[in-house]
Amino acid sequence: MEDLPKGLAASDAGKIAEKLGSISAGKVLDVGTARGGFIDTLIKTLKAYDSFVGIDYCPSGESREDMESAEKRFEGKAVQFLQMNAENLRFEDESFDTVCISHALHHLAGINMVVTEMKRVLKKGGNFILQEVYCDGEQTEAQKADELEHEWEARIDSLLGITHNKTLTAQEISDIANGLKLSEIEIFDSTHPVDCLFCEKKHQCEDPRNQATFHEAIKDIDDGIKRIENHPDLQTRMRLTEEGKKVKEAIAKSGASPASYLFVIGKK
Repeated sequence: MEDLPKGLAASDAGKIAEKLGSISAGKVLDVGTARGGFIDTLIKTLKAYDSFVGIDYCPSGESREDMESAEKRFEGKAVQFLQMNAENLRFEDESFDTVCISHALHHLAGINMVVTEMKRVLKKGGNFILQEVYCDGEQTEAQKADELEHEWEARIDSLLGITHNKTLTAQEISDIANGLKLSEIEIFDSTHPVDCLFCEKKHQCEDPRNQATFHEAIKDIDDGIKRIENHPDLQTRMRLTEEGKKVKEAIAKSGASPASYLFVIGKK
């Protein structure tokens, strides 16, 4: 691996990539796939794989556009995308060699129903992979500012009728993972995502106050305000707009860095 920024090198991202690099994943199901970002990561890190199926509920026009974009991006590859409710997977028992869900638990109305369904369609001895950001622990001020933005975006989505819950704690994520009763379970705690290892901007992003990160975060907030500008609940709209301004101030002061997350892998 090339020379890495200090923060990224000190994280568990490299250990997670090494673990993924030991796995022949076979047929893979990615739940809550969105733009297919985790499929990208798996393609770059897995020892081997046969094919991928990415599913998402697509409750909004934006999410449907994300899936259409992913379909074009993976065109010609062994990747299929389907609109599907993860609480009721339309697959037979033990249909997949590997199942995964990445940073999507907080978008689920019924977390236990979804992970139970994922385990049902996983073959005996297959790999169950889960990764999810958490809101507590020793986060930097830049991570806290990013989490503040995430909580605000969750309130925007909720106002628009889109399921988007508060970020889970590390213990809540661990409890979900342990409740699956997987064997050979391993849990990694990382400050940086695995995909940072392959990002051209990894040195630039080491500084949470760099201008590119700042402008991207501000744009996300402005886009969120635009999403509710025609909502009939004027009082809530004004409150969220003011909260958005406070999030901007926090990011301007501390910068923004992704929250830490747990990476869980075990076998059925």
